[in-house]
Amino acid sequence: MYINYISMVNLRNHKQTQVDFGKGLNVLYGLNGSGKTTILEAISLCGFSKSFLRVSDSSLIKQDENFWNITLNSRTDLDVPYKINIRLNGNSKKQISSTFGDNLLPKDIIGELPVVILSPDYKSITSGSPADRREFIDKILAQSSKIYVDDIIRFKKALKQRNNLLIKGKTEKHFNHQVIEPWTEILINTGSSIIKKRKEFESDFQSTFQNIYKNVSNGKEEVSIEYLPNGVGELNTKSDKEEIKEKLREKFISAGNEEMRRGTTLFGPQKDELKISINSGVSREFASQGQHKSLLISLKFSEFQYLKEKKRETPVVLLDDIFSELDIERAAKVLELVTTNSAQTLITVTDGETMKKLMPNNANCNYYRVENGTVSQEKI
Repeated sequence: MYINYISMVNLRNHKQTQVDFGKGLNVLYGLNGSGKTTILEAISLCGFSKSFLRVSDSSLIKQDENFWNITLNSRTDLDVPYKINIRLNGNSKKQISSTFGDNLLPKDIIGELPVVILSPDYKSITSGSPADRREFIDKILAQSSKIYVDDIIRFKKALKQRNNLLIKGKTEKHFNHQVIEPWTEILINTGSSIIKKRKEFESDFQSTFQNIYKNVSNGKEEVSIEYLPNGVGELNTKSDKEEIKEKLREKFISAGNEEMRRGTTLFGPQKDELKISINSGVSREFASQGQHKSLLISLKFSEFQYLKEKKRETPVVLLDDIFSELDIERAAKVLELVTTNSAQTLITVTDGETMKKLMPNNANCNYYRVENGTVSQEKI
């Protein structure tokens, strides 16, 4: 997949910006606050329906304006055109249309433009809480499976309803416990699908992650991932959905009184963990700063390979301000990974000249100067 054109109107400091991108490497350079990352946010919105930064949609509206609009044109590996338009008016819901229709929901566009993002904001994947690693898995699986997206949405809605009823049951003397059962069944059905898909992900992802890390670190350390489902005990890749459902059902029965006492659901996929280990130690406890960087690079390029294989489509790679965080050796490894995989890559940096020195001699690269929300392509 590659993006050949993007238009942004009233998005942060971009009043009206149009950019044509090349198939290879595209470097966006300029001072902090010039609007480089906003371009990547616009692509993220077209891929995931939201910015990769933790901000609200309405906060992206340019000051003194009341809407933003993004139009993106792209082509698949088979040269099939894909176009998407997203518009937000004030605090209303986003209006989404694409090659596949109008009045689309956010879930409808996820995975149509496969995107892999590497940003310093993702440090928490290796050093943060289990929720950060669940989000990492979910974003990958959501891009590769529409069914997974639907299961996650249904699970979260049922979990919210069930927890509300458990809180109510905790305070009401004559509460009818049977009203919880339909929501429990939804959690069992969708939860078993989520757990099975996450377990399969661990198996599919493992060797790619280990091989890429070996390349990035020059074989200095051993790494692994381990999916730890909450509430169903140990699983293997042959565990089927029915087996997982029965384990969940048994757990709900045994934990019923305790859940009512506490007023919350005590186990399930919402509490899963993805353990990332380096030299047999948990990364968030034992990894050095340099190892965290190598782990994140390896996880993200493993994500790229996973999506490329599952979707049979080359994802677009977005590298937001990562080269300021990397030493020369790791920076060279990142550029080697994107060039050898023939991925269209958008890179944001503050210093274009330094980036030119890092580029491999055979790299097909375009440079764009970004200044106060305007973009101009550099002629080389």
